[in-house]
Amino acid sequence: MKKGFTLIELLAVIVILAIVALISVPIVLNLINDAKNESDKRSKELYLHAVELAIAKKNLINQFNLTSCTVESNGNLTCGDEELIVEVEGLKPCGGNITLDNGIVKEETVKFTCEPPSFANDDWATIIENVRAGNTDAYKEDVGKEKEIVLNGEGFSNLSFTVRLANVSNNKDDGCGTDGFSETACGFVVEFVDIITTHNMNSTATNVGGWPASAMREYLNVIDGKAGSGTIYNALPEELKKGIKDTKVISGHGNTSTETTNFESTDKIYLLSPHEVWENGSSNQINYDTAWENTRQLDYYKEQNVTTDSYGGAIKNYQNSASYWWLRSAYSNGTNRFHSVTTTGSNYYYNAASASTAFGVAPAFRIG
Repeated sequence: MKKGFTLIELLAVIVILAIVALISVPIVLNLINDAKNESDKRSKELYLHAVELAIAKKNLINQFNLTSCTVESNGNLTCGDEELIVEVEGLKPCGGNITLDNGIVKEETVKFTCEPPSFANDDWATIIENVRAGNTDAYKEDVGKEKEIVLNGEGFSNLSFTVRLANVSNNKDDGCGTDGFSETACGFVVEFVDIITTHNMNSTATNVGGWPASAMREYLNVIDGKAGSGTIYNALPEELKKGIKDTKVISGHGNTSTETTNFESTDKIYLLSPHEVWENGSSNQINYDTAWENTRQLDYYKEQNVTTDSYGGAIKNYQNSASYWWLRSAYSNGTNRFHSVTTTGSNYYYNAASASTAFGVAPAFRIG
């Protein structure tokens, strides 16, 4: 008669197999990892050789003097305004940078394993690199995604806030890139999700000179010759500041009897305008913003269907409570008010506040 395994014997076998697995699995994983690293090393050597060969061929036609290049996802290099075609067999890199010295690779950070771009997970250096390389579309599905940012400076002592990707589109059909059109809702725009502090637009109740002449603009931006300006910009992380680009800001003027032309300024950081938040609905149309047609709704607010009829998506909080927050457009039916957003997210045509009122500050900026 055949005798089977006892329970104790089965348990002993299971324990032995578990021990074997604990020993062998790491060994197998290490072997796989070593093989991958060796493959990447060999691929990198072949690629860097192909880069130097491409430069040598280029020098036969005209001198190639550029020293700093970005590795594109197709393996080619972008060096300044020039593209260098790199012909290589086998695996191509997916990103990185190369520094050249007389056509020879001096330093490199070529990557063959790359995670898909992610606004939430990428550091600012990676985001800046991708945007400058024209890889903005890789973040198209990330509109509305958030990440944390720490402000440290006057009035901000290592305080953490949340920012979100508010825009990636840059379509001429929407006005972007056309004469007289604001750049503030074009390209890669990041905005603070909530109010970071409160501040008045001006120390007195005036909107004369609009956004460019406002104390708020000086509070956000470093203005040449203005001592104490740039409180918010100076508090941003240094890594992020390297990627914030100058932006053409068009803003509406005040009383039409004394001011008849919209304002233009160049800023690193700015407040949003009414049209960048709302689209006009069937009622409660935005009035008294003379620059309404000079910008467009940000992708984020468009995806949230924020209009003058449905505006809950425009609510911002300050210290966990919904609060009023400033917009940059002067109110054209008077000399003392600017547009703002209410605690419900609305902006009826009569909703504007005295410039000397301390409302919420929730700025935006562009990367590029």
